[in-house]
Amino acid sequence: MKLKNVENKDGVENMSVEIIFKNVENESNVPRLGGYSFLPEHIDWPLNPDGDKLTLVLCLPTDFLNKTLDLNLPKAHLLSVFTTYKKDDYFLDLITFHGDKEELKNIKEGFTRVLLHEAGDIRNESDFLIPAQEFILGDELNLDLEEVDEENLDDIEIYCGSLIGPKPSLLQIENIGLDDYQFCLQIYGGDFPEGFHDIFSLSDSIGYLFLNKNVDQNDAGVFFTQCT
Repeated sequence: MKLKNVENKDGVENMSVEIIFKNVENESNVPRLGGYSFLPEHIDWPLNPDGDKLTLVLCLPTDFLNKTLDLNLPKAHLLSVFTTYKKDDYFLDLITFHGDKEELKNIKEGFTRVLLHEAGDIRNESDFLIPAQEFILGDELNLDLEEVDEENLDDIEIYCGSLIGPKPSLLQIENIGLDDYQFCLQIYGGDFPEGFHDIFSLSDSIGYLFLNKNVDQNDAGVFFTQCT
């Protein structure tokens, strides 16, 4: 099965749109950051290669992604995105990817995880629980800077927040080496609730989610951060 991504009159269409957030219950089955996981009991809680339990950062119902991005993920499933997170130790290099093969190897070895699964009971085995924030779709974003004259580029305010759609903002590599994946959304560290602005180590880091074009529960996607 392959993902599709074409114009969708009921969704994002060909424009990325900003994501804004509102408080929601931690067990709500809505597109959100943080909150409890719905990871079924038969799936082990993800650990990174150092044996640390990962922390849930995104819970995304596939029905929402299918409608919003015109994808064809399995219905009534969830995409759960986990990351390494440490309060007192440096961990930025473990979750960062700027095109280097060793960085991508770190990511794929499990310092972050993207899991596609059916919904189980609410669950959290991380040392941390991020207060849940529901996605609210905001304004369309013009991210095409090719039409801007270079002499006017310094006057353009480039969007650096959270968004969903076909095109990322501030992704620092043109050829990122993820040909088997397609961009889904990005989350700005500063958009996390108070106390978790350092979820990606630095508050101005951005987390990028790419989904496998060939739908695969064992390799649902890649999640990594970059610092602007």
